[in-house]
Amino acid sequence: MINSVKQAIVDKLSEIYPTYTVYDEDIPQKFNKPSFLIVLINQDYDKRMNIKFKSTISFDISYFTDKSTAETKEDCLNVQLNLFRSFDLIGTFRVNNKQATITDNVLHFTLSVNYSEIKNETEIYMQTKQTNTNL
Repeated sequence: MINSVKQAIVDKLSEIYPTYTVYDEDIPQKFNKPSFLIVLINQDYDKRMNIKFKSTISFDISYFTDKSTAETKEDCLNVQLNLFRSFDLIGTFRVNNKQATITDNVLHFTLSVNYSEIKNETEIYMQTKQTNTNL
């Protein structure tokens, strides 16, 4: 499920910024700018009833600008506004807890996605057992 959510994030970023490079979990030493880096921050996984589970996944989308130092803040703020407006629904997932901070000229846009799933188990049949009742 994590890969499905991550792919939905990549698809949304590619839709908004088609010419930007999107990296997954690791960024190379000499990377292209402007670019995004998607990192899984946290996952909570709780059991509900029987074979049902609920999970919350949190991601950090980092944006690396190619603008000069004087234009960096303005560019990050523009990208931040676009991400806030565009990331309400990614694929079939609803986005919650959107937050953004700019640290060391890098925009960090965090979000979380809730989902539920049903664990598909193989069928279990009742077995018969013979008992001796002769005394």
